[in-house]
Amino acid sequence: MVPLLWGAPSCSLEEELYSTPTPEAIRTETDATAVVNGMYARFNDAAAFKFQGMLMLMLMADDLYSDSGSEYGPWGQRTLSGVNTASFWNQLYLTIGHANDVIKLMDDRQFSAEFEKRIYGEAYFIRAFCYYYLVRMYGGVPLRLEAVDINSNFYLPRSSVDQVYTQIFEDLTKASIRLPLAKSIAAAELGRASKGAAQAFMAQASLTYGNQLSLKGQDPTLHYSNAITYADSVITSGQYELLNFADLFDITKETNAYNEVIFGVRFQTDNQNRAQPAAGSEFALRFMAPATVGVTGRPNTSGAANIKPMHWFADFYRTGDYALGTGNTAILDFRNEVSFYLRGKNAAGNTVVMYPDTTLRSNTARVAFPLVGKYKDPGGKDERNHGNDLFIIRFAEMYLIKAEAENELRGPTPVAITAFNEVRKRAQRANGTPRAVPVLLPDNNSGNLTKAQFRLKIFHERGLELVGEGQRWFDLVRMQHPTDPSKTMYEYQFKEELPQTKYPKTLPVWRPNVAPPRWSNSNAVYAPALNVSVPKFLLFPVPTSELLQNPSIGLRNQNIGW
Repeated sequence: MVPLLWGAPSCSLEEELYSTPTPEAIRTETDATAVVNGMYARFNDAAAFKFQGMLMLMLMADDLYSDSGSEYGPWGQRTLSGVNTASFWNQLYLTIGHANDVIKLMDDRQFSAEFEKRIYGEAYFIRAFCYYYLVRMYGGVPLRLEAVDINSNFYLPRSSVDQVYTQIFEDLTKASIRLPLAKSIAAAELGRASKGAAQAFMAQASLTYGNQLSLKGQDPTLHYSNAITYADSVITSGQYELLNFADLFDITKETNAYNEVIFGVRFQTDNQNRAQPAAGSEFALRFMAPATVGVTGRPNTSGAANIKPMHWFADFYRTGDYALGTGNTAILDFRNEVSFYLRGKNAAGNTVVMYPDTTLRSNTARVAFPLVGKYKDPGGKDERNHGNDLFIIRFAEMYLIKAEAENELRGPTPVAITAFNEVRKRAQRANGTPRAVPVLLPDNNSGNLTKAQFRLKIFHERGLELVGEGQRWFDLVRMQHPTDPSKTMYEYQFKEELPQTKYPKTLPVWRPNVAPPRWSNSNAVYAPALNVSVPKFLLFPVPTSELLQNPSIGLRNQNIGW
């Protein structure tokens, strides 16, 4: 699980010392495979996607919030600083160092040609993956592309955003021509990178970089075209399919979910460790409610509800294209029943319903906030040790990427709308009973959507499809404002849309003694989430420890506003 001892693997000086084999001890393909597996294992560390990275990805957007204290406070209250962002930065650089060590290992050893080809591909993929997260979250970052030894320069300056993306594209291209197809990867190796994963990230990164160029008034045409090309390569590969949406997040069917999941961070219930050091995930704990049982591996099998959907967000997907009718009798987009946890049982066996349910029944308890329903694992070993994976990129997103890139190039063409409708068609195929929602858009655009209107449709579609999967903040800061091409969707949502009076800043409570009983209000926004400024909150702050310890960066080279 750790890098070889060529030296410090990242730009951070906060390095750990490990008891690991020296490079000379790595002689066989089995030895080398163990090193490669360790490269992936860094992602389920508590400093990465298990916890600290999860907080950063989940709590800085407009869809989820936390009113918990402690480690959640800086994110939920928008009081974070560079002190809070070091863990994920360091873990990504440690993983980059690990990938560089693997590349050097392949350079220095001679294994079978096919083995070397795949291992090189995985190392290039992992390095690109880490830099892709770093550049989107922090902007320009130091590029370390070689294994570190005593003669290395430990103090690299920040490279430009353009330079980092150039390296990402180069590494993903190398990975794509070396990695195996997904269906040729053995079940025991599930979670390792495939050709489709490299191409999927190339599509997403091309779209993202094109967005960045467009926001700066530069020509994004090449990158939008590349996004379509790579999305199409995944769509036509025959390696993936759109599954029943509920099956995707059924912990008992997780292996099969990788027929749609192109790349995910794998977690497994860990019988050797418990709590934070365990290799299991804690999403079930963080997203599920304390009032319900049978959803986590806690001693009382309930959750902690540290991370919750905002009320306005849950309400939005019960209207418009996503609902037929109103109230409790409305026919809703089936994804509501999976993405949001709507009903459970408490320890007394009584029904527990979550906001915004207003149905009246005896022996009913109510939870005054929505819940993400994608992460349930009653078989987890303990509260921070579950088997739920974090799906990083799925096949459904290839259609949405294609639709968005096509729209940015040529507007809402039949090609763009057809791709968009593929995701909605899957959503209509509810558990064996087709529904008329979400509404399909006419292929000929007889609704006369403009490019800006269709962009907003895509933004909303991604919101429901991908809620709780760590994508929303990236969408907010990369997508253009619906009407002002120099601004981001982040500015539209946080500065124009959500501050309006139609979104109350007081969270609802249940009022049982009025006729009829009902919630005190709807469409509420968690007020501290609006405590943001621009451009400050379009990037995370570079860790303070990095600025203090790396003279090539220094305190004066912090991101704007921090």
